[in-house]
Amino acid sequence: MSTKFRHRAQNEEEDASNLKLGAEFNKAGCLLISEVKYLLENRDKDAPDTKVYNKTLEYVKTFTKFNTTSSASAVRNTISREPSLTQFETAQIANLCPASADEAKSVIPSLVKIDDDRLEALLRDIQTMRKYQS
Repeated sequence: MSTKFRHRAQNEEEDASNLKLGAEFNKAGCLLISEVKYLLENRDKDAPDTKVYNKTLEYVKTFTKFNTTSSASAVRNTISREPSLTQFETAQIANLCPASADEAKSVIPSLVKIDDDRLEALLRDIQTMRKYQS
């Protein structure tokens, strides 16, 4: 098989809008940005202090939506009550915090499988938790 053909076949295989993320992601878990922030802030004292590490920490501090581990856990638990959601969709909803079902479905196309009313209720719960997090 030529390199050009393999590359094209791989691109056809990967499509986040249809939850085809590629073989390396099939069994991978997905973290919320808030969870990554917690992990980076609580690193071992022996962990290297590199430019990449510090840039990543700066990024997650900028884009985290939930400031505490308890609020991130509550959001993850709330989203997990919707059994049809994948880990990827769960993380995307929590990381992006869309305000409406229409917005959520426009940025996470695979959510079309969920009824708008159920999705709206889920998003309202998340917005409430975000607003009143400790």
